[in-house]
Amino acid sequence: MLPSWITGRYPINAIADEPLFRASKPGLDLSARPLGFIDVGARGGVHDLVAPIARLTAVLGFEPDLEACAELNQRLATKSEWAVTRFLPVALAETAGPATLHLCEAPTNHSLRPVNKAFAERYNMVKFAQTGRFELEAQALDHVLFDSPPDDRPWGEFVKLDTQGTELEILRGAQRMLDERCVAAFIEVEFCQIYEDQKLFSEVECFLRERGFSFFGFHSTHERARKVLDKKRFAGRERLLHADAVFFKDPLAGGFASRALTQREANVLFTCALLLGYFDFALELAEATFAKGASELADIRALIEKLAFNDPQIARKAATDLAAEVSADPARSNIAVGRFVDGRRPICNFEDVPD
Repeated sequence: MLPSWITGRYPINAIADEPLFRASKPGLDLSARPLGFIDVGARGGVHDLVAPIARLTAVLGFEPDLEACAELNQRLATKSEWAVTRFLPVALAETAGPATLHLCEAPTNHSLRPVNKAFAERYNMVKFAQTGRFELEAQALDHVLFDSPPDDRPWGEFVKLDTQGTELEILRGAQRMLDERCVAAFIEVEFCQIYEDQKLFSEVECFLRERGFSFFGFHSTHERARKVLDKKRFAGRERLLHADAVFFKDPLAGGFASRALTQREANVLFTCALLLGYFDFALELAEATFAKGASELADIRALIEKLAFNDPQIARKAATDLAAEVSADPARSNIAVGRFVDGRRPICNFEDVPD
């Protein structure tokens, strides 16, 4: 079994209930004032990213589908692990004004941009087939947060965006939030125009870099090909289609942060680094911002080592199970090995480890 931060299947409150985190400065800070998490594109519910600190997290979600938004509010109002949950039936854009929501075969693919039909047909992306449209009014995120705020919580300290091609426009409409509150962003980015005229990863990265954010890596990547070759017998590269990209407002050497972080920002950034598995960075932050004494630093290191532990015996069993699977069905060896590697791709960074 892989560590939960690798698989994305996070136990609820796993970090919030960890004594070493509860006793740390970030843990005490978030206990007093929960993390202000914004989830844009929340149709499926609160993203698992923040599940490990659910009771320390206030969630403000955006879902323009009225029925889906009402269902979320109703479901989480009766039983919720979160400190606060609130979902708004608001479509976000760069500026306020009328917009069209283009509907697709799969509701998770609905977008304010029409599908690039020729591209979708090229790769047989049937779930992107257009099924309808409806008109709505869009708002800029800064307007929602600062001109008509839901309350006085620090919304936007950590932001997740997944809006099928309009992520950059939403960021442009949230520059005050990015400058004043946000220290971590988890954004779906594309490398091909799945939707007409959508902005791609390079443009998102450049924009966020100008706002003081550093790109740290991809949380997951997804490729596409026409599938003309049978993967049981043939290997080949596929086109990188989209990914979830991680951005931090890194205040350390080489980062692009334009100012020193407040203690609250450092606490939130440290916590987000833990949530996303950037443990070495989390330790750097602790050493530079709040873990000043030897005892405190030892506790933080113990916390990080506990969360990051990757049991060699579990790895050994996984490898022997793989060998057994391959022996039992040799014709599917490429598939079995490929899936084994896929599951470990986020931590396959051993090129600088001495033998």
